[in-house]
Amino acid sequence: MSENQFEYFTPTTFVESLESRAFTEFLHSVNKMDTPLLSITLPIAGIDPLAALELNADYDEKFYWNHPENSISISAAGSVRILKSTGKNRFNDISTQTESLNNEIEAYTVIDHSMAGPLLLGGYSFSDHNISQSWKNFGAARFVLPEWMLIEIGNLHLLTLTIIKDKRTADDIYEEVLSRITDFLNLAGKLNSYENHGNHRRNILCTLQEPTDRDQWFKKVEHAKELIQKGKFEKIVLARSATLEAKENIEPTLLAHRLREKYPGCYNFLIQRDSETSFVGATPERLASFSNGIFLTEGLAGSISRGRSALEDASLAHTLFKSSKDRNEHQFVVKAIDHSLEKYSDQIDRPLEPQIKKLQNVQHLFTPIRAKIKEGVQIHQLIRDLHPTPAVGGYPKEKAVPYIHEVEDLDRGWYSAPVGWFNLSGSGEFAVAIRSALLHKKSAKLYAGCGIVEDSDPGKEWNETLLKFTPILDALNQLDTDYD
Repeated sequence: MSENQFEYFTPTTFVESLESRAFTEFLHSVNKMDTPLLSITLPIAGIDPLAALELNADYDEKFYWNHPENSISISAAGSVRILKSTGKNRFNDISTQTESLNNEIEAYTVIDHSMAGPLLLGGYSFSDHNISQSWKNFGAARFVLPEWMLIEIGNLHLLTLTIIKDKRTADDIYEEVLSRITDFLNLAGKLNSYENHGNHRRNILCTLQEPTDRDQWFKKVEHAKELIQKGKFEKIVLARSATLEAKENIEPTLLAHRLREKYPGCYNFLIQRDSETSFVGATPERLASFSNGIFLTEGLAGSISRGRSALEDASLAHTLFKSSKDRNEHQFVVKAIDHSLEKYSDQIDRPLEPQIKKLQNVQHLFTPIRAKIKEGVQIHQLIRDLHPTPAVGGYPKEKAVPYIHEVEDLDRGWYSAPVGWFNLSGSGEFAVAIRSALLHKKSAKLYAGCGIVEDSDPGKEWNETLLKFTPILDALNQLDTDYD
């Protein structure tokens, strides 16, 4: 069936999809299948995917992906299969494991849509290995095939269930499908009875910096500039972190809600590894969108604050556009992306001049890039060669990146790394996980970075990191006032 038939859900279309001849035949062919897993996608009544995630509290592992301006939202929970790897071959390992999983699963979808069917959700770490205890459970590459997944695309809502077949009959599987879908239909009733009792106050108590933090940062920037002057590389991105403490555990879904409301032009993501630990962010930077042989990415580097008036905002944008330091930094990113895509594409399109991307608190130099990819290329190959872009790594990549940990003295974990989703047909979307924080119980560890070039000013770079802490910091502090 076409997606237009399910643009607006009705009970009639739902019953028809469950009782259709195609679905009945699929169920009765189950015992003849060699595959141990079934994926079933059906239309469902509209419910906010993030609300569904909050109401399904029994799952330790959760995932949320949202881009309001692109009208797409994904939530998922549980894990039926996990793809994971570490080391230099992790991107290839995930591709190989995906091919193997493709042979283990039989998918049925009522609707012909690119988002119908099973998706793998997760991401990679910045480095080939995680080295700190705080990021240990995330691994260097980890993707989950969830028990359930709810997708909202405009007015269309799809529920995908993954079922372990075992030796059950068609009737047994039908009953499980019906039971699990009924649970989701009942969420609407839970929403109607939900009451806010004001018990979500977090009372964030934090100090963003100690006096020594700023001094250490200045030394790191000067060290990086010395390496540039010695010809080691042309640009390096340095990051730092700041830890905030609350009186109670910080709820990641509440933080995700605040971020998506305030930053509709960003990729808002939540990756909950267990009941105590989550990675949450609102990133403006797309790393990869890949579908039907067309690959979309972007260069995003060079930053300045927003103005308090239209005139000041336009003046700041003009200053950014004319800044030789920022233009050079941005050009490193675009040049590196072009180089990474050359062997995969004979057609790369992009504007000659960067544009200005305006976000809530910052504006960036921005260059959209579109490439037609050769047949047989996998999305993880593209990500492997693009990551890390000079916007979060350095230029040239092979020279700058090895110095990052030495200068930073920080385990980035999944910060500034690829997070997102992909399907078994090779399509997918990944963002660069900046403007983000690692939550663990009552603490939030915020990350921010900036590009260092030969004429960088340590004080200005320090202020830029403060600017980039703002999205998460404001959202955390908002939790204090939302439920008074």
